[in-house]
Amino acid sequence: MTTQEVDYAKIDEVADDGVRLFKVMTRLEFALKDAGYASSGRRQAAEVEWDRYANEKLGSAFWRKIKGAANAETLIQTPPKRQVVDQSGSLDWEEAGIVSSVQELVGALRRVRNNLFHGGKGGDPDSDRNPKLYVASLYVIDQILKEDDIVRTIFTGDY
Repeated sequence: MTTQEVDYAKIDEVADDGVRLFKVMTRLEFALKDAGYASSGRRQAAEVEWDRYANEKLGSAFWRKIKGAANAETLIQTPPKRQVVDQSGSLDWEEAGIVSSVQELVGALRRVRNNLFHGGKGGDPDSDRNPKLYVASLYVIDQILKEDDIVRTIFTGDY
């Protein structure tokens, strides 16, 4: 077996806002679970109940406020594509329609995070838009934290 140096340069292609989004999303997920928006998911693992949070806590008033915000326009009008497995077992990308509800908004936010962390390291069809998606996602999270005192308190650790 030969010893060969590993080139880690590819990881530096993620924009600073992408790194920030990843960090912010991990903290947001913790805060949501701690605030009671968790259920037992696959293999009994705790998972965030995103749809319940979006519909019960944020609701239509939050959606009305966000849907008109220029800072969220990219996330709403042209949300990130979904990475899927096609019938032949190959990875592919599926278009996501315009966001039209708070639940879909939170879903688009999660998909930005998922694509950053899990998908599309090569061949990402949104690669040219990712910086805008990261900024829009960070804006929406900021608005969520301003809206929800409990989640914000847990997020910031200011108990």
